[in-house]
Amino acid sequence: MAAENLWRGRLTNPALQWGVTALIAVLTMLGIYGNQFAAPEKQMRGNDVVWFTLLMVLVVAIITQFSTLITEVRRDGFYVQFGVAGIFRRKIAWENVAKVELIMVRPTEWGGWGYRWVPWRKGTAAVLRKGPGLRFDFANGKVFVVTIDDAENALAAIRRVLDELPPA
Repeated sequence: MAAENLWRGRLTNPALQWGVTALIAVLTMLGIYGNQFAAPEKQMRGNDVVWFTLLMVLVVAIITQFSTLITEVRRDGFYVQFGVAGIFRRKIAWENVAKVELIMVRPTEWGGWGYRWVPWRKGTAAVLRKGPGLRFDFANGKVFVVTIDDAENALAAIRRVLDELPPA
């Protein structure tokens, strides 16, 4: 039986998804076009063009997955996953959480977009844009930050779950 969803959010960064996809498409076309001007010993031959194109399609598929962030508040924890295929998943168990707060997230503070580990902040982050998000402080002093839409309602759902937990 699936755990009860108390809140679910989905955030997509269209600049990352479509901007990078368009850039890779242009670079792929330029690479294939420019191949005819390369020195004969450096030209792609036979199936090389097909493999090159498939590699670029794979890169686009991975970037598309990492441009969507799905978050869920459940009774057994907070879930984060990139893309519908769930390439990266993380579960935050409530018993590890010392504090949760609403914050303004800036990608530059975490090294840009994506899943980031920042050792000097003792934390990790799932960042897709500048804007509201949640900061989880753990009992061990580590931090997890995530950008989400509707952060106020997510925090309210989290507080309801935390209030129902037995005291530690």
